[in-house]
Formats: sequence, C-alpha cells, structure tokens
Amino acid sequence: MNHVGYHTIIGHSAAALAAIRAIRRCGDTRPVVLISNEASYAYSPVLTTYYIGGQIKRAQMFLTDKAFYRQNDVKPILGHRVMSVDTVGRQIHMKGRKRLTYDNLLIASGASARRLDGVEPDAEVFVSTLRTIADAQRIRKASLSARTIVVLGAGLVSLQTIKAILARPLKILLVVGSQQVLSQQMDRENSRFIEARLIHAGVEILFDRRIDKVYRKGDGVCVVTDWGESLDADYVVVGKGVQPNCKMVADTPVQIDYGIRVDDRMRSSVEGIFAAGDVAEGINSLSGAHEVIATWFNACGQGDVAGRNMAGKTTLRRQQVRENITTLLGLVVASIGESHPPADRYETCRFEDEKSGEARTLYFDGGLIKGALLVGRTRDAGVIKHCIANQIDVSAWKPRLADTPLDFGRMIGGRDRIWQGREPETAHPGPGPAKGRRGVRKGARGASNTSVD
Repeated sequence: MNHVGYHTIIGHSAAALAAIRAIRRCGDTRPVVLISNEASYAYSPVLTTYYIGGQIKRAQMFLTDKAFYRQNDVKPILGHRVMSVDTVGRQIHMKGRKRLTYDNLLIASGASARRLDGVEPDAEVFVSTLRTIADAQRIRKASLSARTIVVLGAGLVSLQTIKAILARPLKILLVVGSQQVLSQQMDRENSRFIEARLIHAGVEILFDRRIDKVYRKGDGVCVVTDWGESLDADYVVVGKGVQPNCKMVADTPVQIDYGIRVDDRMRSSVEGIFAAGDVAEGINSLSGAHEVIATWFNACGQGDVAGRNMAGKTTLRRQQVRENITTLLGLVVASIGESHPPADRYETCRFEDEKSGEARTLYFDGGLIKGALLVGRTRDAGVIKHCIANQIDVSAWKPRLADTPLDFGRMIGGRDRIWQGREPETAHPGPGPAKGRRGVRKGARGASNTSVD
C-alpha cells in the first residue's frame, strides 16, 4: 500500500486545476497526487464542439502539458478509474485493486453524459454522447462522411454540436422530448428565437418525441420514436443531460443528494473530503438551497476555494449563482440567476424585438432582480449579474430595465438621479430603448397580468 502524500485529487478538469493552483499560491509545498480515468493531459470540454467543427486542432484543446505537473509538484496517475473510497481507512480503491491512502481528498470528478436506453448492441458504434475528447473525435469523424445525423435532446451541448456540423453537406434531424428547445434554460417565448435560427439553417425539428429504440440498419441505424416514426441515420448524437460522478462514495457517510453536498468551504459531510465542480452541490447564493451549478466558471471558483481550504487558508465561496453566456447560431444568449422560474413566482419584465432577434426578460422580487434571460443583446450581463449576486435594489430603474441596458458607471458614480430615488428632470438615463414590444407581467404577488405596448 502506497502513501500518496497530503493532497489527493480525483478529477482532471477545471475544478482540479484551479485547486492545484490555489494550493500552490497559498505557499503549500506538500505533494499533490491527481487521479484521472482519462489517459490524456487536461483539456477543455468547452472546446470540443470547436474541434468537431474544424475551427481548432486537437492539440489546442489541452490546458496542461508535462511542465505543469512538474512545476506544481503534481504526480498524475492517468488512465486509472477510482472505484470506491474508504472514508474510515482513508483509502482510494482503483480499478485493478490498486489502493492508495489519502490525507486531504478533493473529489472533482465532474459528471458523465446520460446514455440512451433502447440502443441495440450492434447499433452502439453509431451512437455517441459528447462529454470527452474521445466522444468529440468520434463525432468529428462521423460528421465528415455522414449524410444524415440525428441529434437527440435540445440542450446547450446538442445545439452547440449542431452549430459545429452545420457547414457540412448533411441532413440534421433534431428530436426533442419537450415542446421547445433549451427547456431547462429559458421559457417558450425566448426559445422561439433559437428555433427560428435552426429552421432557417435547414435543421428539421421534431418536438414532443421519446425514443423507443435504435437498431442497426445497413451501414447506419434506424431511430424509432414513440410516434411510430422510423428515422434513418448514419450517426446519432445524444444530448440528454449529465449525472454527477459520485458513485465512488455512494456507500459511505458522504452526503449525496443529486451530487455531493458541500458547505461554503467546499467541505463534504466527512472530515478531510472536499468536492468541487460538476460533482458538487454548493449553496446557491440566491435561494440558499444546495444545487449543482454546472458551469466552467463555477467549477473554477469552487476548485479555487477548495484548494485554499485544503492548504489551511479558510476561504468561503460567495456569489454562487447560475450564469452562462454562449453563442448559438450567431445569437448571443445569457442566462443569469433564475432565468427560467415557475410562471407565478416573480414579476416579469420583458422586451422583445423580433426583427432584430433581441429579447430581454428580467424577473423581479420587489426591487431585486432574481434572474435574467438576455437574447441578442448582452453587453450589460456582467452588471446584471452583479446586481443579482449582491441583491442590489434597482426599484427606480425597474420600469425601463427590460429595454434599457444597465449603466453601472452612472449607478456607482451617482451621476444618475434615478439611482438616488428621484425621477430625472429630462430624458431617462442611459441609451434610449430599442424599438420593440415591452411588457410587464406580475406573478403571485397579487396583481393581474398586464401588458404595455
């Protein structure tokens, strides 16, 4: 049995790398052992669709090289899967019965893509999720020769995959389980902008479908839906969500709900075990509830906090809210905070301009912004995030916020009297509103639905 040193990390992506850097910045020189089930150096999964689309080369996805591990005194154990953790004996059991002891342990093992049920064994070679660099290589190779690709699921990963292969001469069928795209990120009204771009690009969309089975047919497969449709395809890409990789501690005292529950220092319920990234349920600063916030930015932040605390520097994770900014088919979309709350929870202010493809939806609890969904115009996304994370009262600007971007400089400098609680004597602050439709809907606060043109 080998003693592996004071700091042990399971995982090899954003949270793990941020933790290593934080440990070293804190002046902690104790050795670090990093265990990963993938045999390669660390890479960015965010860049996989750019590789699929031919915008970057495979080598450009990597975040580390041999020098990184040497300079940070990290011993990488790559290509080895952790099967279980003995929290009493402080041992890590790897596949092949190899065991390592640990002192401090960070679980930053991320999440795995959910697999599709109903795929017959001889059809599996034609079906792939997109989570790893190996997945990206398979999809890239298939898309170069395929005539028809079926994409299952309409989340961010699926839509980014479509964006990557659109330039190729092939037919794309998008099969969606709900009645809209991006159902976890936005409401029906906003999803229409994305759907319009997909249809304009030639993507055929089938809504409200489930998959019964996928079987081998000639040199490809046939995808059978619950509507009785048979969709012939050369390849199938599955984007049906992810599952945190926490089975290794499933039979231990480590508390697991959806992911590993952690406090604001990234500590689990077991002393000496931390968790960060897509495997960890941190505390949402807005709701106070534990949840997995699966973004690269959050993984880096949680990894940094975990590393500092592992090094003995008490650090709290603050302003932990959902946020994501991406570009889909040329349309920039930003979701911040509660960007898709239940219909009656908050007052809703919305601006929409179909001609320009712009829409802004903000969700209010009194004078506090609780969430925002920005489509096509996102230059003040950082300001809105600051207001959400710090719960800044924006009551005075509330009537105009949907169609007028926040000017934080005016707010901080006090140059705009609207921020001081007084109406301006002349024109309203900031740039003028774009032309379009503006509406206010009130939720369960007692007012009836109203709209303003």
